[in-house]
Amino acid sequence: MSYPAPHAPQDWAPYPRLDDAVRAYIRDADAALEALYGVLDPGEVKAFTCERVASTQAWGESLWQEVAVTDGRRLILWHGDDETDDDRPDILMFSSSVRTIPLSAIVDQGLRNRFKAEPDGSRTMHAVMLYLSTQTPERSMTELTEANETRTVQYVETYRFSKSVTDGGLAQMQRLLQFGRAVSQFTAQAR
Repeated sequence: MSYPAPHAPQDWAPYPRLDDAVRAYIRDADAALEALYGVLDPGEVKAFTCERVASTQAWGESLWQEVAVTDGRRLILWHGDDETDDDRPDILMFSSSVRTIPLSAIVDQGLRNRFKAEPDGSRTMHAVMLYLSTQTPERSMTELTEANETRTVQYVETYRFSKSVTDGGLAQMQRLLQFGRAVSQFTAQAR
């Protein structure tokens, strides 16, 4: 089974430009940027965050990658994932996908900042967690009620992002705060 070329990730947080950050951090940077720039003008990027999660599968090491971007109107998500072919489990596959969600579809957002209390009474940032919940028309269903009336049930999808002292460090936590605040600001303007 052929595996992708190794990539030693660098911290993406020091890079203010999306393409520089993605090239430093994401193993499959070309696939990510091609997908993102297919739906996004690079000059319209307002804020972004990146994530990588390595795991061990029965067939070997796997990497899940994500880049989340806002252009002030949309939440744009790119995912890259190692997987095997369903028909031939001995064949390694790579899945690249992009999803765009209008910021007006975000119905709830939470941005949590956790601090560690130090013995001297000061606090140091320990973790940042962001969740975005969306309701989109394609995730709704119309049901017939007992009184022969209809009602529409909306399904909520939640996206979670997190960084901590041990997962990304201070600079990535600060960049996630920046991303969460930008999404919140632009979501309010999209209404």
